[in-house]
Amino acid sequence: MTEPTEDFPAAARRCFHDGTLLLDHGRLANASHLFGLGAECALKVLLRDHPGAELERWHLPKLRDHALKSLKRRQDAAVQHLLNSNTYMDGWCIDNRYWPDAAFSRERCTRHRKHCLRTLAAAGLGI
Repeated sequence: MTEPTEDFPAAARRCFHDGTLLLDHGRLANASHLFGLGAECALKVLLRDHPGAELERWHLPKLRDHALKSLKRRQDAAVQHLLNSNTYMDGWCIDNRYWPDAAFSRERCTRHRKHCLRTLAAAGLGI
């Protein structure tokens, strides 16, 4: 059986919606993790449509750095502004899925949700 092709737009939206449900129920660790994955998928949507950009299986923050170097078109101004913020997905990394629950705060999780939502918007992914 072959695996389905990647659908970054659907994955980005799904991660955002599921993360929001988890946040609403106080499940901060998994909510935060899903917001980071959603932001990554939205960045991959932008990179996929950019000539010459590599689309590796990178994660934040390396993916952020690659997007900053690759997304230089006029229509990329919004995402450039977002990614240049020193708080963009601050404290998120792929390995946070292994952290204890006490390592997550509602404030940080809410900020990750906001950044995920803004990344989806920059990628033209309505929710």
